[in-house]
Amino acid sequence: MLKLDQVDFTCGRALFLDSVKGFQEPTAKIFVKISLESRLNFGFYAQLDTGAAWSVLDPVLARDFGLMGMEGLHTKLNTRFGLFEGALIRLRVTFLAKEGRHLDTYAPFFISPYWPPGRTFLGYSGLLDAIRFALDPQANHFYFGPGV
Repeated sequence: MLKLDQVDFTCGRALFLDSVKGFQEPTAKIFVKISLESRLNFGFYAQLDTGAAWSVLDPVLARDFGLMGMEGLHTKLNTRFGLFEGALIRLRVTFLAKEGRHLDTYAPFFISPYWPPGRTFLGYSGLLDAIRFALDPQANHFYFGPGV
């Protein structure tokens, strides 16, 4: 894993994808494999979005995980897809490692039944700002570790 001043900076490494089926984008994006609520056998890809206020969960996945309709902080999210009402729910997120160790953390996810299906984003606030991560775009490696 990566080190900074001889101290571990990351604990795991995974491959990231530039695109995933169903996500029609004109340019490459960064999709990493995660799981939620300790269901390691049910990993899926989510897009890193350092400009997002929160992480957002696909409503189909939210139903599959039994999270739709859970109580949380009611809020609105204004996005390029429009304005959505939903709830912020704190979830356990696991970044799945191909090498090294998985990383478990908790983050608020915006969940709305009106959100476009097939789109899960990992936002900066409350998730990416709480961990260490690095990218190697030539090898499509995503490195991650706990925050300090």
